[in-house]
Amino acid sequence: MTIVDADGKPLFILPTGYGDLVPDTAVSWVLADFRLQKRDALHPLITYVEPGYFVGVAALPDDRYCIVGLVSPFQHPRADILAMTAQVIAPQKIQQFCDIMAQTPLVNLYQLKSLMCLLVKLTHGVGITPENILFVDNTVLRTERPDRALFSQREEAAFHIPVDFESGVCSAVENGDTEMLQRRLLQPSQGKIGRMSSSPLQQQKYSFISFATLLSRAAIRGGLDSETAFNLSDVYCQRADAQTEIEPVQKLSFTMAVDFCNRVAETKKGSAQSAVVKKCLQYISTHLHEDLRLEELAHECGLCSRSLSLKFKAEVGCGIPEYIHREKLREARYLLTNTDYSLSDIAGFLNYPTQSYFTQIFKRYEGRTPQQYRDNPHGA
Repeated sequence: MTIVDADGKPLFILPTGYGDLVPDTAVSWVLADFRLQKRDALHPLITYVEPGYFVGVAALPDDRYCIVGLVSPFQHPRADILAMTAQVIAPQKIQQFCDIMAQTPLVNLYQLKSLMCLLVKLTHGVGITPENILFVDNTVLRTERPDRALFSQREEAAFHIPVDFESGVCSAVENGDTEMLQRRLLQPSQGKIGRMSSSPLQQQKYSFISFATLLSRAAIRGGLDSETAFNLSDVYCQRADAQTEIEPVQKLSFTMAVDFCNRVAETKKGSAQSAVVKKCLQYISTHLHEDLRLEELAHECGLCSRSLSLKFKAEVGCGIPEYIHREKLREARYLLTNTDYSLSDIAGFLNYPTQSYFTQIFKRYEGRTPQQYRDNPHGA
């Protein structure tokens, strides 16, 4: 939570030290959006931010503002956090920001709205309802456009029944098969659902909610945690409800299906069954930039080092040191491809003691040096 003045200058920040990580431009964008949407003291704003975060803004007395967030109802992979931050956070601060975001308590949209209502009551003495809060999602039309075939007919859009189409999409999501999913979504189908509204936009939104229900159930059958699946469905339904045109809702349907499918695929890829190994994986994820030692992991998981090592390898398929290296190198590949940070900077982000050691590890797993990868990411 951050309290700023009218110019965006921080006056109070929690957690302590968080403010040094957030660029001034990000705060300026949030305040500009609040003003652009013509919000006021009794009408807060909540904005959706890729890849699945919310930011709440409320006007306080004395021309000050309270910014709540980034918050999310589910845990995001480090790769998603990195993709969100790498272009806006200073290089030397990426590590700390990723670690903070990975450990942020989960907050869903309904909880955030309740918090914003309480904030208004405490600061202005006036009770408001969630209906006073505007939810804005302006990301849909800015994302990469999927195949236009998906939107060729409004009334026969890809998410209108028939049963074989429905079962094909759900099967792809359940198996975490993104390629099959995209082929099925873009395959022409016959038939359409019954009319639920005389408004074409409202009809599309109703269809969207039905589709979200199907996807969430398929994802749960595929191994995705039920709370994550339901929260993800809620997020997308809220985003769809905020749209004012048909095409963004249709496009969001495509994005939602692929998101569910990717999450199931990630779950299957690291499908540890026991609670202790899941705890170990989560601890590694939230402390990836630290000096992770087997003894420390064993202590966190309540096992001796040998027992944890054997259990981890049996469930994950590789040893703990190898898993840590692979996760760090996944971040390294993103930074090499999408940023201009030096090799020494990247080695430092990932807590490798020297650039030469980072290069040695990278070459062992990737078959080429970091510089060779940066020069030709898709090459042999």
